[in-house]
Amino acid sequence: MSSSLYRSTDWDQRADRHTLLKDPIVTVRQMGRLGLPGGPPTRIDHALVYTTRRGDFEVFLPPHRPRRIPRRYTAVYEVDMGVHPVRAGVLLPSTDDAHEFDASVELEWQVTDPARFVRSGHRDVPRLLLGAIEESARPVTRRFPIGDSAGAEAEVLAVVREGKPLGEEAGLRVLWTVRLRRDGDNIAHARRLQAIEHTTAEEVMTQQGGIRADLEKARRTHAQHQHRLELQAYEAQRIDFYREYLTRGGIDAWAMHLAQHPQDSAKAMSSLRQDQRERLQAQMNLIKEMLTKSGTEPFELEGPRRLAIDAFNAVFGQHVPGEQGSGDPEAGAEVTEAATVEHDRPSVPAQPTVVDLPAWQPVVPPDPPTAPGELR
Repeated sequence: MSSSLYRSTDWDQRADRHTLLKDPIVTVRQMGRLGLPGGPPTRIDHALVYTTRRGDFEVFLPPHRPRRIPRRYTAVYEVDMGVHPVRAGVLLPSTDDAHEFDASVELEWQVTDPARFVRSGHRDVPRLLLGAIEESARPVTRRFPIGDSAGAEAEVLAVVREGKPLGEEAGLRVLWTVRLRRDGDNIAHARRLQAIEHTTAEEVMTQQGGIRADLEKARRTHAQHQHRLELQAYEAQRIDFYREYLTRGGIDAWAMHLAQHPQDSAKAMSSLRQDQRERLQAQMNLIKEMLTKSGTEPFELEGPRRLAIDAFNAVFGQHVPGEQGSGDPEAGAEVTEAATVEHDRPSVPAQPTVVDLPAWQPVVPPDPPTAPGELR
């Protein structure tokens, strides 16, 4: 801008509020000899730093502006007072010159004293701050190997905080942080080693898991085999148990059944009665058959008849359930007649037995009695 009051601009970055700045001084203008009311066009959020003929500085912070331009002003600096973020990388040495720490630095800087910044003469704020951090950190990281990035980072943070605040001499307020990590080659090597370790651990775990699975499978197979053996032993015991009781006869078998199924007591009693009736009827039929059998000599039937008579007495000495009045009258009459004839016959003396004989031999019975008037 040229006029009788102002000369042309000496320095203009043509920056707006979204421009990334290294130098917060946006414009520099020389003042004319005539100082009349008014001022140069400028943004309201920028500070104005006027220089006098005596070399002093007068500052007008936003939104304040001078009402008129005194003749003592020779130049004006327009200073940006916004907050500017910076992210940069710095290489810091380790104990071994072949490896360097990769330092990541994050900054936020702002001009708080425009006059001091103008007087300092700095034109690259990020380089100013990064240089200060690097100067403080390099002696520290020299004491740490490349593998100890965590220890080096903690020590760098402590040392830089103990020093003067960054940018204070230049009229700046700075917020900063530093993060250290190993270089790319070392990180790649560590990742390869970690991959090998993970692969080995995975294989070991797979083998161990397979062994555990095999052991568990073998244990289950053994348990199933033992269970089958136990079932077989149990079944064998049950078979022996039932065989023993079933071979004893109906009463023991029914007693065992009633012990397990008490509700079948009526059925058991009916079956026992039926068995008893059938057994008694079989004995009676046998007696009838033996007493009425023909074709045999009397002496051959002497012993069996006596046994049949004893059995007859035993049968009629018992009460047969369900057989009252239902016997065969002809069989009863024949049995009675046979008993009468047997009673009328003379008794035959018992024959002595011979111990040395292998079996009993009936003796020859005496001749049967003759009718009256018949010669012997």
